[in-house]
Amino acid sequence: MTKIKNFDFNEINDLTEVLIKNLPSRIKAGNDKESANINELQTIVALKTCKFINFNSKDRISFMVFDIDTMENVTAKEYFKNNIGLYNYIMERIGIAPTYIIETTKGFHFAYHLKNHVFTKQQKALNYLNLIKIGITKTLNCDIRASHRLNGVWRNPLLHTLFYSFAINYELSDFKKFIIPKTVKVKKTYTNFKFNISDEDLKEGSRNITLFNTALKFAFSKRDSSIEEIYSFINNINISRNVNLDSREIKRICLSAFNYREGGEYKDNSSYVDRNINVGIMEFPKMRNLSREEYDLETQRRQKLSAIRTVNLRDKEKNKEQLLEAKKHYLFRKQEENYKRVLAIVSEYEKKGKKINFSKIGELCKLDRKTVKKYYEYRLFEN
Repeated sequence: MTKIKNFDFNEINDLTEVLIKNLPSRIKAGNDKESANINELQTIVALKTCKFINFNSKDRISFMVFDIDTMENVTAKEYFKNNIGLYNYIMERIGIAPTYIIETTKGFHFAYHLKNHVFTKQQKALNYLNLIKIGITKTLNCDIRASHRLNGVWRNPLLHTLFYSFAINYELSDFKKFIIPKTVKVKKTYTNFKFNISDEDLKEGSRNITLFNTALKFAFSKRDSSIEEIYSFINNINISRNVNLDSREIKRICLSAFNYREGGEYKDNSSYVDRNINVGIMEFPKMRNLSREEYDLETQRRQKLSAIRTVNLRDKEKNKEQLLEAKKHYLFRKQEENYKRVLAIVSEYEKKGKKINFSKIGELCKLDRKTVKKYYEYRLFEN
């Protein structure tokens, strides 16, 4: 068991210096979770006076913060007793000392200081960070909703019962072994799926709807395909044809196609099988006992009628296709709007430290609870 002596003011000052150097110069803070999202103070003042502070920002991440409230059907505080109990557990499970641990009402917060800021515009690094947080959260049985967050309100370590390890300046690569690999099984028939897409259709302005239509055809042709398999197929087109859409956009397109399939039917005119042409679609009677002149006149009459029918059918099919395209455009845009609205409200809930209520969010967005929950869970796949 690890024995930790009571730290002195030098140790407190060391952690204070780390926080001041790595947090923004001004942060939102307060003595409860609500006010901590309203009042903005100088960081040095907030650290001295406020029990709750905002860690990181929308632009950069400097600390990976985790929350653990329960363990084996009891509170984490009951299970681990104190900071040292949790420290020993962390070292046994992952072997990497957290920068600090503090006690909360039911459990603990702990954090790792990163040597280099992760800027949120750096999509690759941000995705890597998200995967690390997901892996550590699962390995240590942390609270998922709180521990997957990258920024927001957490307890001020300087004003709570604290253990400080002096372990700082971690690199993301120090945690790469905790990333849970995503294994997607794609059937061989999926890679052989036939599609014809012109380069013109994949240019900016038409590429989104083209990939959406292709995702729809794939999803309806392979009824058992998962969202991951649809993504794998469409992203392969995105890469191989140099479409250059980012992964988030591809995932939104695939989610829309997946939801469209789950909620309706899709008719692909390219698979339409016409009647046997020998049946006589115009149902003209056979020409018998006609003179040459009568035969030529009747032939001309029938050709005109057939031509008129062909034009009418072509216009009708064109209108049907236009209506179908318009409907798909509308549904695609509507699902994107609903998805963004749900995530915006979820983000507000998390900022305020409120428990996610799918039914309440559904009422606000005029969506059913199941759809809201699906969008919320999809956020993990998107990250």
